[in-house]
Amino acid sequence: MITSALPWVLGAAVMVAGSGRQPFFPAELKPLLAALQRAGYVVTLEAPSARGAYGLTDTRQRRIWIAPLSIDMGIVRATLIHEAVHAAQSCPDGRPKTIGWVWQQQPMVEKEINGLLYRGYPRDRFAIEREAFRMQSHPRAIELVTAALDQRCRSKPKR
Repeated sequence: MITSALPWVLGAAVMVAGSGRQPFFPAELKPLLAALQRAGYVVTLEAPSARGAYGLTDTRQRRIWIAPLSIDMGIVRATLIHEAVHAAQSCPDGRPKTIGWVWQQQPMVEKEINGLLYRGYPRDRFAIEREAFRMQSHPRAIELVTAALDQRCRSKPKR
């Protein structure tokens, strides 16, 4: 995968694949992007390799892909939070484990999350995906995920 490096944007390394387009992340995401950087992650603004995905996390390479379309659709906040949860879940050893956040969503939101899980994920990933989906709409998501990254992840050299 070939990417071209862009300047630091809002405190995190962001790359855009050959587009020359300057990415835009809302200012509220600055603490989360900075926490990902401290944890050794690079955020790449590029369509993920998984078909139909808006985001993807590779914990071995410590890289997160965010589809540029997510910015245009207005879902970049939810997408980055979801992928950052997976980064935190995978620290320190690269194997995803739930962090243990417990709260209930509105019944309609839970129903939608369950539908997404049953249609698109293997059963053994339900718990980690459910935690990431729930966090997307949590009012303190950025604060909680940033703290989890800082507590659970140590910077690792990029490969």
